[in-house]
Formats: sequence, C-alpha cells, structure tokens
Amino acid sequence: MEFEPFIAAFTGTAIEFFETMVICYALIRAGFLREAGLAVVLGHILVFALAIFFSPLLNRLPVFWLQLMAALLLTSMGAYWFLKSAKRLYRHQRPGWVADPIAAVGLDKNQIANPSTAFSIIAFLAMAKSSVVEALEIVIVAMPVYSSTGALFEVLGGVGLAIMTVTVLSFLLHQRLKNIPEVKLKLAVGLILFTLGVNWLIELD
Repeated sequence: MEFEPFIAAFTGTAIEFFETMVICYALIRAGFLREAGLAVVLGHILVFALAIFFSPLLNRLPVFWLQLMAALLLTSMGAYWFLKSAKRLYRHQRPGWVADPIAAVGLDKNQIANPSTAFSIIAFLAMAKSSVVEALEIVIVAMPVYSSTGALFEVLGGVGLAIMTVTVLSFLLHQRLKNIPEVKLKLAVGLILFTLGVNWLIELD
C-alpha cells in the first residue's frame, strides 16, 4: 500500500483544488485579483492548520477503526463522485461552478459590474467561503488516509503536489480552464477512490 495513500491524496486534492482555481480565475477576470488570491491562500491555510491541530484526536482511535473509516469514506466518496459525474455526462451537463463560477460563490453581476480600486470584502468573503469548503473536502480525503496508514510523507506529498500541479496548469491554461473536461476527470477520480476504498476494505484485518 505504498503508493495508494499518495494516489488517494493526490487525486482527491487535485479535483477539489481545480474547482477552487476555476472560481478564483473568474473573480480575477472580474477585477478582484487581491481578494481572490488572498481568500484562496488564507482559506486553505486556516483549514489545514485546524486539521493538523486536531489530528492527534484521530490517533487515539484503534488502527482498525481508522482503517475502516478511511476505506468507507473513500468508497462512498468515490461512488458519489462517479455516479454524479456519470449522470452529468449522460445528460451533457456541466457543474454550476464551471458554467457560472461567479454565481457559484454567491455573487451576482451587479456586485462585480464596476469593481473599484478598494478592497472588496464581499468578493473576499465569497471566495473565502468556497476556498474553505473545498479545503475541507481535501482534508476529508487526506486525514483518514494518513491516520489509518501512517503514511505522512505520501499524503503530504500527494496534497502538495496536487496543489502545485493544478496551480501551475491554471496559470499555463488559464484561458482554457472552462474547456477542461472536469466531468470526465471527476468520474475517473471517483472510480480511483472507489477502487482504493474497496481494496482497503478487502485488506482489513
């Protein structure tokens, strides 16, 4: 199980952080570079810091229950992502955060029509909310995997590499972000996580 913690952390983080970057880019295009960038950084730092702070609580649980929790979590999350993406693929639908990323964070066109040079608290809080939610979903995948396997470097490496990869690709492909087949990507990631979860359930002692 050497590569499985890394794969789970990398794929789960990449798909969630990609959603963050699409919304962030939309806000940047609307004129809120400072607000969007700061919200993404602070939102993820806050959630990751809290996860590290509370991680010792998970370590108090027996290893078997940690492994079971991680396996069930990966299985259920993978199945959910796969089925949801398969339904969207069948209906030729795209998620709202791709079709209209501004509306996805709770803003409307009137709020962003004429951005001023002043720092916009509304845009910052809207992006921060989305950033925190996506960071929490990263933690939901990564924390049980680490706690059940003890593969700290693999999990941290997967999370870190995924964030760096998505960030670099977002800068390189920023004008084509909406053309990336996110539904097919999430379907594939869902299948990967589901397969890992089932495999871990089979391997439980």
